[in-house]
Amino acid sequence: MTASRRWDLLALGDPCADLVVAVDALPAVGGKVLARALGDFSGGTTANAACAFSRLGGQAAVFGRVGDDAWGASLRDSLREDGVDVSQLLTSPGQASGRVIALIPPGGDRALVVIPMAPGTPRDEALAEAACQARVLYAMPYDLEELRRVRRIADRAGSRIAIDLEAAVVPDAGAMAQRLMLADIAFFNREGFVAATGGEPTPEALTTLLDFGPSTVVVSLGSEGAIAADRQGTARQAAFRVPAVDTTGAGDTFNAAFLISHLEGQPLAASLRFACAAAGLAVGAVGARTGMPDRQATLALMASTNA
Repeated sequence: MTASRRWDLLALGDPCADLVVAVDALPAVGGKVLARALGDFSGGTTANAACAFSRLGGQAAVFGRVGDDAWGASLRDSLREDGVDVSQLLTSPGQASGRVIALIPPGGDRALVVIPMAPGTPRDEALAEAACQARVLYAMPYDLEELRRVRRIADRAGSRIAIDLEAAVVPDAGAMAQRLMLADIAFFNREGFVAATGGEPTPEALTTLLDFGPSTVVVSLGSEGAIAADRQGTARQAAFRVPAVDTTGAGDTFNAAFLISHLEGQPLAASLRFACAAAGLAVGAVGARTGMPDRQATLALMASTNA
């Protein structure tokens, strides 16, 4: 799949350590709930996508930071175990690694509390060198100015940009438009799409977003599957019926699977089906990466169902 570049995917962002706990219900404002620890896991949105991408057969690397604490070493090792290149992962002296507290109620549809690393000095020169070795740069663009820098770097390197737009990233139409203009491929979950557009994801609504500049817009719909649009048309895919234990990491797996299929030149509908199958398998175990499938398992699920 690699077209004369070292990596197919360069994931931008800091890996995080996930503390996962089970709760009977999510706490109300001012409330308190008892929890049961389910374990500590390696995570981080873009790092998760890199791991999923690698398990599915692609070449992936992470460009980001970890702290010089015990979690930093563990996060680095976990990426290596999944075949992800960590040569672009910097250890920041005197800093703690990012943490996430994942609250898992019955049914597995989690809520997250994110504790990121402190902001660091931009590494534009290093990113420019890395971008020349990657086909796609993948980011969750909270920082608009940072995304603008990444766009300039990607243009000089001849790389494409894929972005993940959750509601916390694009809470309104203005924030969405500013980011779509800088992206080649845009991923939303349903909550992010509704927050950004004020409406439900429909083929017509996705097609309208192409006018901002991206060549492809994809929306994951959880248990309802996914929908996507590109310059050739639209596609919809039903979800694969797999019992959900923990949805943490399912969206990251979905995005990674879509990207690897897309980079292999598969049509929109085929990429969407592959992504839904991979995401369906990812929800079957506790932890963002525990249930992430390889290509063989994903293809087997696709062959076993008419979804």
